[in-house]
Amino acid sequence: MRRINMPLLALAALMLAGPAAAQQPAAEPQPETVEPETIWPASAEKVDFAALQALPDWRGLWAPMLGGSPKPEIPQLKGKYKKHYDEIQVLIKSGDPEALLKVERRPSACDPPGMPGMMNQPYNLEFLFTPGRVTVIQEAYMQVRRIFTDGRPLPEDPDPTYNGVSIGHWEGDTLVATTIGLRDGGTMGRWGITYSDKVKLTERIHLDPNNKDILLVENTFEDPEALVAPWHSVYKFKRQRGFDQIEFICAQNDRNPINEKGEVEFIGVQK
Repeated sequence: MRRINMPLLALAALMLAGPAAAQQPAAEPQPETVEPETIWPASAEKVDFAALQALPDWRGLWAPMLGGSPKPEIPQLKGKYKKHYDEIQVLIKSGDPEALLKVERRPSACDPPGMPGMMNQPYNLEFLFTPGRVTVIQEAYMQVRRIFTDGRPLPEDPDPTYNGVSIGHWEGDTLVATTIGLRDGGTMGRWGITYSDKVKLTERIHLDPNNKDILLVENTFEDPEALVAPWHSVYKFKRQRGFDQIEFICAQNDRNPINEKGEVEFIGVQK
């Protein structure tokens, strides 16, 4: 087999490309990656996998118990957040058959719900335990949320995002997660209960003491700009051991467009 002289081949290709290629400026040097000063235990070289044995068994998928969760409190809102809530209540009571489609206004039907909406979609959740971290996978929109349990503090000034930053710790078999850094106008619960970017959400997640196949998520919202007093809600989930999550591509199933008012126009299944 003949051997190919690679340096000569490269030189020939450059000559064939003409003078323009030969005169291309050198690529800009890429900035060096700045490593953080602190490597937290979840990403450290050595981790304690044995500690996972002490955590509760949350294996399987968790399906929301629609209609089975306790009715949330009436929120004590203030300012523009109360005005928005009152407008939504009037809309719901108006008798408009499409009222519920107009309640949660958003720019796209594929816009992610954010927290805590990520946790209460009508799809299932999966929890993965690794050293120093709990990862939550939501089937809807294939969302991923990370709750760090390795002792790191909450950031002082996080950039607002849909799911925020979640830091947690274990109190026995209960995962206590605190989330901040959420975007203004996100939803605490349905029916127009929204929050500011100063909101703090504390979740207490644990198995029902009377039924190991039921998971409870107890929420407490605190918001100096939107709430007069903390607001509470509870979600319940039922364990499904025999199912797997399936792929969810919103763009391939985005049948319901958003009109110029930010309202979902329900078209339904096209035949």
